[in-house]
Amino acid sequence: MIRMKKTIFINVFFLVAAVAGFSQKPWEVGGELLKAIGNGYKSNIASVRYESFNNKNSVSIGLTYHFSSKTSYSSSKGFGLYAGLRHGFGNNINGSNPFAGIRVLFSFENFEGKTNLNSLMCTPIFEAGYHFVFAKSLFVTPSVGWGYTIKVTKEYNSLDEDVGGRIMPAIAAGLRFK
Repeated sequence: MIRMKKTIFINVFFLVAAVAGFSQKPWEVGGELLKAIGNGYKSNIASVRYESFNNKNSVSIGLTYHFSSKTSYSSSKGFGLYAGLRHGFGNNINGSNPFAGIRVLFSFENFEGKTNLNSLMCTPIFEAGYHFVFAKSLFVTPSVGWGYTIKVTKEYNSLDEDVGGRIMPAIAAGLRFK
């Protein structure tokens, strides 16, 4: 059952990315590394991301893998998905601009020593950063965000510090297409 859910999850992700890629220009694909830091909580999130631009706004989606820091009190790992909206404050959609936005991260985390079931966590994130474009086809996007992790499933198998506020610095890089 869990394998079927993951397969459906991945198929929907790629379908949305394909539709958005053909309907809007420019668009980007790349990788991102986020660090979630909270009260006694540290986690790393690596993702493959897609972002499409329309005027000053952009829509992004990403497939994530979560792995806790060795210094974190509880140890977890798992996959997730996020979707987000950003608004650029510059006048050039083909170049570098500051931005602010929101994204919602859903993660299926398995907390070691607790169970084999994944716990569904939801983290709305408010973020701000700067989108740099180099040589018309490369991008780097450092940002910082604040999020709040909420437990969703009844099979919630984490510890108390896994719920709550997070500071979330991030950096993304990849290729830009027109």
